[in-house]
Amino acid sequence: TNAAGLKPKADFFITPGSEQIRATLDRDQTLNTFSEAGGIVLANACGPCIGQWKRTDGVPKGEDNAIFTSYNRNFPGRNDGNRQTMNFLASPELVTALAYSGSTTFNPMTDSLTAPDGSTFKFQPPSGFDLPSAGFEEGNPNFLPTAAVPDASSEVIVSPTSDRLALLEPFAPFPKGDLSGLQVLYKVKGQCTTDTISAAGPWLKYKGHLPNISANTLIGAVNAATGETNVAYDEAGKQYGIPELAEAWKECVN
Repeated sequence: TNAAGLKPKADFFITPGSEQIRATLDRDQTLNTFSEAGGIVLANACGPCIGQWKRTDGVPKGEDNAIFTSYNRNFPGRNDGNRQTMNFLASPELVTALAYSGSTTFNPMTDSLTAPDGSTFKFQPPSGFDLPSAGFEEGNPNFLPTAAVPDASSEVIVSPTSDRLALLEPFAPFPKGDLSGLQVLYKVKGQCTTDTISAAGPWLKYKGHLPNISANTLIGAVNAATGETNVAYDEAGKQYGIPELAEAWKECVN
């Protein structure tokens, strides 16, 4: 595509799968190849795959649209927080071809693109090596685990006003024997995945603050009794969001 002068017609993001992969791609100039071809290389960390994508392509939240990705999940709202985004999973090769075509109907096996000079460009079948010939680079050693022994005398100081970090208080010992007389908070209809239990995206900033991140518990779950999402009822029929009812019952117990 570089030789033909083609550039992607849609946002074309590339996320290395780890620091080792990023360093290897950097050494072999593959990252430069992506950048020169119009791609945007993201950090080897959580990004659009887990909802941390602030879109800048003019698609407003709530508008029907389609994207293609080679990430491994496509729940509603998974990538950009827009439940109207239809996320189609495909191979990296197919996603790349579709990014240059800008069309959901483009077939790289049969269709061609028009280059800036008016010539016709057709993708060739992908080819390459399964593994890098020079092996893998280690990458930044600061990302490697250390064998350090925790120092129990070290004091961890967290601001009491922080909404992103909170020190964990010890949990009460789990009672012995069977539990009885428990209230059922919610019965989930359909699939109940990790996204249903604890959504990611903007909530990730609270992953060091248990009380705050608990406020997203089951907010994507569908009530098996009513078909409503994130709606629960107490014994008196009062309506709550699921985290709010859980918090109310917790306060009653305490």
